[in-house]
Amino acid sequence: MSLSKTGQAKTLIADSVKIARKFYTFGVKMVKSLFCLGFALLFSLSSVAAPTVEYRINVDQATHHMAKVTIEFPEHDADELEVRLPVWRAGRYQILDLSNGVREFAAESTRGKTLDWKMKDKAAWLIPSEGNPVTVSYRIYANQLGNRTRHIDDSHAFLDASGVFMYSPRFRANPLTVKLTVPRQWRSRSGMTSAGRHKFKADNYDVLIDSPIEAGVHSFHEFEAGDRDYEILFWGRGNYDEQQTIKDLAKLDAEVEKIWGSFPYQRYLYMIHATTGPRGATEHINSTIIQRQRDRFAAREDYISFITTAAHELVHTWNVKAYRPSGLVPYDYQKENYTSLLWVAEGSTSYFDTLITRRAGITTEKEFHEDLAKGIEKLLNRPGRQAQSVSEASFYNWIESTNDFTLNHSVNIYAKGSLVSWLLDFKIRQATDNKKSSEDVHRLLYQRFKATEKGFTDADLLKTVNEVTGQDFSSFWQQYVWGKQAIDFDALLDYVGLELVGKETEKSVIDLGLSFDKDLTITGVKKDSPAWNAGLTKGDILLSMDELRLTEKNIKQRIKNLSPDSDVVIHFFRRDELQSVEVTAQVNPAKKLRVSVQKDATQAQKDRYKSWTGHELGTVEKNESES
Repeated sequence: MSLSKTGQAKTLIADSVKIARKFYTFGVKMVKSLFCLGFALLFSLSSVAAPTVEYRINVDQATHHMAKVTIEFPEHDADELEVRLPVWRAGRYQILDLSNGVREFAAESTRGKTLDWKMKDKAAWLIPSEGNPVTVSYRIYANQLGNRTRHIDDSHAFLDASGVFMYSPRFRANPLTVKLTVPRQWRSRSGMTSAGRHKFKADNYDVLIDSPIEAGVHSFHEFEAGDRDYEILFWGRGNYDEQQTIKDLAKLDAEVEKIWGSFPYQRYLYMIHATTGPRGATEHINSTIIQRQRDRFAAREDYISFITTAAHELVHTWNVKAYRPSGLVPYDYQKENYTSLLWVAEGSTSYFDTLITRRAGITTEKEFHEDLAKGIEKLLNRPGRQAQSVSEASFYNWIESTNDFTLNHSVNIYAKGSLVSWLLDFKIRQATDNKKSSEDVHRLLYQRFKATEKGFTDADLLKTVNEVTGQDFSSFWQQYVWGKQAIDFDALLDYVGLELVGKETEKSVIDLGLSFDKDLTITGVKKDSPAWNAGLTKGDILLSMDELRLTEKNIKQRIKNLSPDSDVVIHFFRRDELQSVEVTAQVNPAKKLRVSVQKDATQAQKDRYKSWTGHELGTVEKNESES
């Protein structure tokens, strides 16, 4: 072969190789594209095709607190379907055994065939389904207003899914709808997306269980703050001022934005219950339920308590709902969810709620300082502060009850948690020359720990604090979180030009260490107090002091009139037998405390105070109800 032909052949071969490579590359790209397209299409179809669980509730016996619940579960790939009702609800760390309200449980196939079911445990039912769709029905008895789980009467139905709607673990992540059949004059509200006048939809059961429904006759308002939509309803007659409440709630929006920067919701619903007895509140992902006695809204002290509660629940939308401790992610609705970080979940929230109401100008400086003093006084008068750390209290919260252990051997995750959070905030400020605070820590937690994916641990929190400050806070954890180191309140207050003083400097405060109810039955005795050392105990019924009868009206004044170190004979009933003891009256220097502004506060202290509260130190204000 000639050289020219050889060269042509080589060129032809090279060109062929290039063309082949191009076709190969094109083919690979096409295969990848088709694979990706197919996967995306498959994912899209699987998402669209995810079967919906349909819930229906018919409030047909409202006067008797009863309703009929029907749930339609789709077909599935198992011979047996398990359905459950939670044994607790988020926000209240206590087993409530909610299945005690279930009546007339039944299960049917789509053809109406009755399915024989059996109970697996106190809150789980097993249904032989052969993979076919199943319709579950039961009656629910709803008369637990105070637990904020379920309450139905002739004026409304408050429905928290934890106490009303069963779920199947198999379909927990499936989309769902809830349809209500209620009296014609009723209206239905929820944080869930509306799908009709009395119908809602949610992405999954976790959204449903965090979006309680209030249906009934109530006052309803809508308002805006920032670019967010707010709603508020009032059920029950009470001495509340609806317009003032709306005005102040709108102020809170700006303050939480300054802390977290963005919002986990676009619409938020406040549900207010004015009741005869139950009180309390529970946070949800974009709503809250607040219960107060109907005549405890108007007085200034009551109103501040109410608005601070609202602030507390709003803060929870971030701290607990948007991000929360790992022990609570995901929620296990069938057992205790242990964590050593409830002092952050609840205590830090309690710290922020008082702070943002002050920053918003809702409370005055005097009211803010009174709240600080009250928190300090409560801790100093709880012997349990020397027995339990705030971390231990978080874990023990599931078993704590109101008894001797509560007072003498434990601390409260809200009260002590708030004070430790305050201390941590100031330690961070001190470490960064007041350039950073605990708000920076919570902002990072919000950005990094999405509650639907993972929670934060003790190590995560400590690491975040170290990152914000550039210092190692391990010793702080050892002393104040895991340990029981006493907080130096004088130093804490001095940082911002405040001081702690006795409220009654001219007269000592006598404290026997007793708490009692209206019948003068002792409800608690502080460890190592005069009453404790004399031998009085819970359950004793007080009768007389130095042979003069004690009554609900005179007992506090009688104790107040005692002289320090004087002996007094107290008669009481125990086991229906008359007994007596001699008690030595003692002064309690940790009673009637007051937080005051230092007369010689420096400019640096004043600057730090303003950075902390948003207001100048020593501001003289009147609350709006007085102006």
